[in-house]
Amino acid sequence: MNPLTLYQDALNTVSQAVLLAEFDGYAAMIDLPYLIHTEVARLLVTSRADLRPTFDALHETLRAKGVTHYERVARGADFVDRDRIEGWHHTHLIRHGEHLTYPHVSGHILVRRDGVWRFSEAQYAIKADRWPITREVLEEQFGLSVGKVSAP
Repeated sequence: MNPLTLYQDALNTVSQAVLLAEFDGYAAMIDLPYLIHTEVARLLVTSRADLRPTFDALHETLRAKGVTHYERVARGADFVDRDRIEGWHHTHLIRHGEHLTYPHVSGHILVRRDGVWRFSEAQYAIKADRWPITREVLEEQFGLSVGKVSAP
């Protein structure tokens, strides 16, 4: 199978789960321990329960801002091993056909365990230095903080 297709399918599954507040579907796509690289730290999530606060913060941020489409579009992905894909994508936050912010770039690593592709690592251009990542940090990341003007 094509690594870009596998990466995009995984992104779609997780994005939909976040938008619809389906934690079980989201958590099923995360390979623990889950390593998150930010601009200022490496954060390690070791349990399913530890995923929940950031999941809830992300869902609530999108809901509060009226996001109707949380689109993450794969731009590149390659096999670096037969059970490992490294990819990157643009994230789009859309409310009724209008972008709320400029798209931003993130990256993920997928690993295949027991025949299932799951996210093992993430790279985000945010300044989060601790887990869980809060709603305030997410709003700043997305450019949705109070008083900020959204772009196109």
